[in-house]
Amino acid sequence: MRLPELGVKRPVFTLMVFIAILVLGGVSLQRLPVDLFPEVETPSVTVIAQWPGASVEDVEGRVTRVIENQLSIVNNLDEVTSRTREGVSAITCMFEWGTDLEEAANDIRDRISVSRRYLPDDIEEPIIYKFNSSSMPILVFAATANESWEKLYDIVEDDLGDALKRLPGVGAVNIYGGLHRQINIDIDPMKLAGYGLTLGEIERTIARENLTLPAGSIKSGIIEYTVRVPGEFEDPDEAKDIVVKRNASGGAIYLRDVADVYDGFEESTRLSGANGEQSVIFVVQKRSGANTLAVCKSVLAAVEEYAPFMPQDIRVVNLMNASDFIRQSLRNVTETLMWGGLFVTLTTFVFLRTIRASLVIVLTIPFSLIIAFFFMFIRGWTINIISLSSLSVAIGMVVDNAVVVLENIDSYTRRGVKLREAALYATGEVGLALSASTLTTVAVFVPLIFVSGMSGIFFGQLGGIITTTLLASLFCSLMLTPMLASFFLKEDRDVIGGGPIGRALYRVSESAFNGVEEAYSRLLGWALRWRGLVCMTAFAVFCFSLALFPLIGSEFSPDTDSGDLTVNFELGLGTRVEETARICEDARQLGVALIGAEHVLNSRWRCGDSKFGSGRQGSHIGRVEFKLIPMDRRSFTAREAGRRLLDTLRARPEFVKTSMSTVNRQMGRFSGSGQPIVIEVLGHDLEKTRRVAEEIKALCDRTPGARDASVSMDDGKPELLVQVDRLKIATLGLNVSDVVETIRTLFYGKEASDFREGENEYWIFMRLKESRRSELADIMDSEIVLPNGRRVRVDAIAEVIQDLGPLDIERKDQERMVKVEVDYFGRSIGDVVSSIQAGIAEEIVLPDATHITYGGMVKEQAEAFADLIGLTVLGLVLVYMVMAGQFESLIDPFVIFLALPFAFSGVLFGLYTFGMTFNMFSFIGIILLVGTGVNNGIVLVDYINTLRARGESMIDAIRHSGRQRLRPVLITTLTTIFGMMPLAMAGGEGSETWKPMGVTVIGGLSFSTVVTLILVPVLYSLLSRNVRKKQSRLLPPDLSLLSERKDHV
Repeated sequence: MRLPELGVKRPVFTLMVFIAILVLGGVSLQRLPVDLFPEVETPSVTVIAQWPGASVEDVEGRVTRVIENQLSIVNNLDEVTSRTREGVSAITCMFEWGTDLEEAANDIRDRISVSRRYLPDDIEEPIIYKFNSSSMPILVFAATANESWEKLYDIVEDDLGDALKRLPGVGAVNIYGGLHRQINIDIDPMKLAGYGLTLGEIERTIARENLTLPAGSIKSGIIEYTVRVPGEFEDPDEAKDIVVKRNASGGAIYLRDVADVYDGFEESTRLSGANGEQSVIFVVQKRSGANTLAVCKSVLAAVEEYAPFMPQDIRVVNLMNASDFIRQSLRNVTETLMWGGLFVTLTTFVFLRTIRASLVIVLTIPFSLIIAFFFMFIRGWTINIISLSSLSVAIGMVVDNAVVVLENIDSYTRRGVKLREAALYATGEVGLALSASTLTTVAVFVPLIFVSGMSGIFFGQLGGIITTTLLASLFCSLMLTPMLASFFLKEDRDVIGGGPIGRALYRVSESAFNGVEEAYSRLLGWALRWRGLVCMTAFAVFCFSLALFPLIGSEFSPDTDSGDLTVNFELGLGTRVEETARICEDARQLGVALIGAEHVLNSRWRCGDSKFGSGRQGSHIGRVEFKLIPMDRRSFTAREAGRRLLDTLRARPEFVKTSMSTVNRQMGRFSGSGQPIVIEVLGHDLEKTRRVAEEIKALCDRTPGARDASVSMDDGKPELLVQVDRLKIATLGLNVSDVVETIRTLFYGKEASDFREGENEYWIFMRLKESRRSELADIMDSEIVLPNGRRVRVDAIAEVIQDLGPLDIERKDQERMVKVEVDYFGRSIGDVVSSIQAGIAEEIVLPDATHITYGGMVKEQAEAFADLIGLTVLGLVLVYMVMAGQFESLIDPFVIFLALPFAFSGVLFGLYTFGMTFNMFSFIGIILLVGTGVNNGIVLVDYINTLRARGESMIDAIRHSGRQRLRPVLITTLTTIFGMMPLAMAGGEGSETWKPMGVTVIGGLSFSTVVTLILVPVLYSLLSRNVRKKQSRLLPPDLSLLSERKDHV
């Protein structure tokens, strides 16, 4: 039993099937987690190796290169990049998409184990870190205090942080800034020498005096006692009374005699502030798969509940709440979806002019869309901006099939066929054409699963959801629509429209539609008589539209204004972090003044080094962030505000480099938070690569639209090189290790032991007093202990030279790399990059063994465009195959295909008119047009062939088919256009992303529809062969005779 027959003859069964679909979709909707974007696991693994106190070049040579050599042979590796800075090496392995990261991480662990024997002995155990979208922050808080400032870090970490970690869905709470407790032992070198002590003796004595070990057990009677000797410090002051040595007379020399021992803090290397106050920043991350909105809600409630239990001077302020942006973005998309549904409903009502017929069409919308939620639940997807936008795209298309079915049913009833028979036969008559038109649309979305990279995850969901909804709409149109039509529609045409006024309006509108059909029929007849003129005019319009192509720029994705503004800057190398913090606060205040305090929700800054950060860092680097009010409440964009602030800062001499970003944290994880244009100069000679990079920077400074060009490699950080005379130290019985260890302990410091208090551990850290490690002479005056106990000054065995050392060294695929990073403003990124590439080809001469590659958004755009162009071609081939199979002809699909170039003309006119660019989403609109642009042609050509098979001449069949199919063509086109209209006109957060796709579809579909109605019939008359006359499909003989009447309307 076919679907139309099943729907009409078994209405109760049909009703139960669709109620079951509704229930399944509703239950799935309730269980789906909510997030901004699909969860993405970037195929990258980062290895962070720390060698505290080591210089950049030492870390590169003895750590980075060693680990890179081992990691380069890991399976499925795409590229290896690294950044080396003082004491830290961060190596990132980027794998091919689809690689099992668990297996890749295990391979990396194995290679690190092999490399361990070649690494320095005192290097810390390398850490392996896998990126996941859930590791991005969902909430950022700032805690400030006055009297409790010294204890603020511990309060946030031990009390509030632990409470938040216990909440369901919270993955981690990371804390930055504040004072970190540390037991400091500041050595006085003069006293140390006076008592004849060495640093090693001090370290060993502290370790021996701060020790607790189990000492066995004693069994007495029926009881067994554990013997324990508690020897750890219970109070930091106990360390002062440690006896480090006894003099010749037996007197005790205490630790306090040679050093200042006090309960203090680590030396600050990273500072932060918020809203004008120094603060502790804590960042909340969610677990993979957790509902972002639910986690944010529970964390905010927990922070509010815990506030009364903290000291009264502590204030906690929420700086970033991902749920706000997610909720607003999803609300905007939901409103777009609802407006699209309303427009589709009104369009349907205007054409059908009866509530009953409109209701039959509208009911297909929820049943077609609700099944998508069940599909998303099965696939483990989330409700996000991509999935909801996919439904917004689909809402105008899901009614198309039902419209064609209902219009054909109405056509039969107007010819006197009973309603049930009309529902059955009319649906069967167009069933094959509907299946083919649906499959053509599905065929262009199926290839999206082959898109690689992060774009593939997004477009895979887009294609999957649209495919599901379209197949569901086909199912509804073939089963639900005929069933509803057989019950809801009226056979008596005299009562259609309701009361007297409704019937009068129906007759007037019907007369108007008949007039439009008659006018179209005459226009079509004219076009068939002047076929050459029509073809030449169409070709001229197409050529004119191609002239617009160079005027339309290109970019990876449109800029979005979420109200986030980040300004990055660099001061002179070697600037102390305290000075950088002061300038950060000045820049924050200046930004608030320029933007306007009424437009700024909150502002914050941070500067200095982080322990594990793999990005560009240093005491001279600062970042200031602003959160602006929503875009509909201000008259300027975040990018314009940032440009004003940047221009002001650049005029000040202390700012060496400046850049800005307006990427939201949640969106930055996909589009990247660095500069969009990255030019990578690779070679082993840093001087040559840097010279080339400086030439490229000068070229970028002259390129229109290029802004804030900077070279990643700096002049160098001031450093003191202690060049040891190996002959002298060998004569004295020393080696280089003895000298290095002593100087390192004196000036960098060394962890002698740990102080435990409750569950917390704090370093007992020894090094020189700050007053004895502040000048060059302090290194010269330092003493090295000889094997015989005597001492020798450093200046007697070594020479101290001032020099400039690299701040960091970047590498890619085991070559040193210098990057030129560029922003753009006023021109599209595609135009700017084209100008830069042309300039490089003409002006830049590359030294031997030096080459250039491109990264950042430029690389993403090139890869995505290449994939999308290839998949567009594949979609065209699949669509042609579907149509050829349906028509059993190689010519008919070609005739329909000739309408697609004019859809591209409409795209060009639309993008140029609205000042938009070619980007990923306009490409998706073009792919969508490939599938939908041929649907009207399929319906039209299929009916022409049907009429010719019934014996009509070609010209009569074309004219009658055009008039008969005009209404369904207009309805399906307008429902799709009005369904996309809210996307094209949206103005809220995230709307910039989807506007190009809406404009693309509307412009392309409008043009292709005009071409379908005029040019396709003309080309059909020129190219189509005679169709063998055959009996009408699906119709019994009596209905065949009836359908062959010439007056079809």
